[in-house]
Amino acid sequence: MQLSSGQVAILLDTHESSVKRWCNAGELECLTTNGGHRRIELAEVTRFAQKNHLSVDVCQLGTEAALAVEGVLRLSRRHVSDELLSVIRHWLLDADSRKMNATVRIARAFGASLPVIYDRLIGRLMKQVGESWARGAFSIGEEHRISESIFDVLYGIQTTLEAERRPLGPAVVLGTIQGEQHVTGAMMIRTLLTEAGYRVSYLGRNVPVEDFLLFQRKQAAPFICLSATLSRSPEEIVEAVNKILILGGEAQFHVAVGGSGVAVARTHAHRVRYPSRVRFFDTATDFMEWVDGILFHQPVLEHETR
Repeated sequence: MQLSSGQVAILLDTHESSVKRWCNAGELECLTTNGGHRRIELAEVTRFAQKNHLSVDVCQLGTEAALAVEGVLRLSRRHVSDELLSVIRHWLLDADSRKMNATVRIARAFGASLPVIYDRLIGRLMKQVGESWARGAFSIGEEHRISESIFDVLYGIQTTLEAERRPLGPAVVLGTIQGEQHVTGAMMIRTLLTEAGYRVSYLGRNVPVEDFLLFQRKQAAPFICLSATLSRSPEEIVEAVNKILILGGEAQFHVAVGGSGVAVARTHAHRVRYPSRVRFFDTATDFMEWVDGILFHQPVLEHETR
């Protein structure tokens, strides 16, 4: 796999001028196109990094480096290959979240945003895993192994973001509705809100309505985020939303609902008590666009459900 000097600079976490200097000095072997552009083999990049004891993510990918980097370059253009999904699934089944972490960091370095990584990569992977489990291709243990490995990745992202960013934005209350045990989607939203600078009160799984409201009141949070999967019925999801709105009384806050249960819950949206205060989201990208547009640019209650 051949890379440009700019792409190599990203993989080596350095400036492009350094890559050109190494090429000119013969330390980093390269080819030159008819147009005068340098092209460097990925294997040469990893050889150079290892020889010079550079602690860079591409060196952690081993024999799958070319597949992962090619997949990352496609992901930066909002496409994802089945080959990348397959190798990541293999890593996670082997509890090798280290390679997944390295791939995510490389993807971000190449300009793929967290919402894109979640929607196009991790979201698709989790959907495939769920479908495989449903048809008996995966055991419960294997499905849990992949989920736990993804948690390792998400906690790693969260820890890095908390070290890098100081929360300056409004407070947000986040968790799953009562009876909901799946928190992958909620964890993704937690990292996105942290990256955007919000103060996130993450309550985890199976949260009673009263606790969402307790933290909303304590922090005057402008919105509550609920996560619900297909393990909850649409009636349960809408009931939880309505209970929050009713018990919240005159408090001014929005309710955002995400997760795989959203599609069916939306068919019952006409039963929501205050529809102008509720939004259902299918993707992390749509959610963050709404957060940025609503909380930073207009009063919460001026936004109506589409």
